[in-house]
Amino acid sequence: MLSDRDILDSLERGEISIEPFSEDSLTPNGYDLRIGEIMVPSLGIHVKDGEVDIPAGTHFLVGTLEEVYVNERHVAQLWIKSRWARRGVLASFGLVDAGFRGILTLGAFATMPLSLSVSDKFVQIAFFKLDSPVLKNYEKRSGTYQNQKSIKI
Repeated sequence: MLSDRDILDSLERGEISIEPFSEDSLTPNGYDLRIGEIMVPSLGIHVKDGEVDIPAGTHFLVGTLEEVYVNERHVAQLWIKSRWARRGVLASFGLVDAGFRGILTLGAFATMPLSLSVSDKFVQIAFFKLDSPVLKNYEKRSGTYQNQKSIKI
């Protein structure tokens, strides 16, 4: 797992990228990704500014403000920020595959009513260095969400 020092070094070398980068979001061993947009499909809501009230029992999607890139020697893992878990948000995320570039679309479920605002810190991303580069990166294996700039279902 990369430390804050390793993350800064990897950013400088272009091995990973977080744009826009905010020093405020750097953690000792990761980076807090912020909300760039919110979608509540069942309510027909899709916003890129402001706040959304999400009723209990509702599935919603968050698109990150930051565009992330990991090269062929890195992967990343996402964890929901504990403040949202304490407020009843349930979510499960996969790995950010080697070679991925784009914003991340994150699915979650509100067990209690909550308000989300664009620019809130929502998940922490942690980066890991692979022992060797991958044979085929994300773009070559599937690439379904490669270069996405907005929520994609």
